[in-house]
Amino acid sequence: MGMTVIGRPSGLAYVLAALAMLVPLAARADFHIRSPDEIDQAEWEFETNGAASFDHNPSRSGATSYTAEIGGGLTSWWRPELEFNFARDAGLGQRTKAQGATWENTFELTEPGENWLDLGFYWEYSLSTQRQKAHDTLFGPLLQKDVGRTTHTLNLFFAKEIGPNQNVHGYDFSYAWQSRWNIYRYASPAIEFYGDAGQIDRVAKFQDQQLIVGPVLVGSVPVGTSGKLKYEAGYLFGATNASPNGTIRWKLEWETHF
Repeated sequence: MGMTVIGRPSGLAYVLAALAMLVPLAARADFHIRSPDEIDQAEWEFETNGAASFDHNPSRSGATSYTAEIGGGLTSWWRPELEFNFARDAGLGQRTKAQGATWENTFELTEPGENWLDLGFYWEYSLSTQRQKAHDTLFGPLLQKDVGRTTHTLNLFFAKEIGPNQNVHGYDFSYAWQSRWNIYRYASPAIEFYGDAGQIDRVAKFQDQQLIVGPVLVGSVPVGTSGKLKYEAGYLFGATNASPNGTIRWKLEWETHF
């Protein structure tokens, strides 16, 4: 079956791809999977994500990141979100600091389940509040496939810093994968991995790339007539020399209709 964009603005996928090629991008990725099939018009989300890394080497241990965001489906195919970012660098004596704000946009390009593969597109722009730090933007396709009682999701992102104070001038490539077994809506097991290959014009050796892999528990709990509470929690192991030994990652989201 061919891939078609159903009930969406004509040529949206091509327009987004063309715009993305004209916009400079930046190296930024959160440790959570973005799905092309989770846009519900008039549904609003209040969400927080976090991650903390641990390593025997103190210079690579202690990095943390936190986000607080709000967003909702303005249409059946577009969900914008506003996110506020906080982080602490790895190493001793580091403090948690506000990093800036991010405007996120998820576009659903195909009707869920109508094609062999569900397709979406993600684009964000981050405004840094840190002195001497560049702004950044990131984009890429969201791919998802249901097989029996399992759901498999792949995110492919390209990125680059923009504006003054750039530390990296090339394009960065990162990727994320989740395979989830939909056993029970309150708690379903999944396996995830997150990788960063570095600049696409000078890809590092595999052991010098960042790659973390591990199990995650995903669930959703109804909250009366107020909507539902969704959560994700997992522990990811470093799979390369450049990755921290362990990373805890979590997500908590309240979805409701107004």
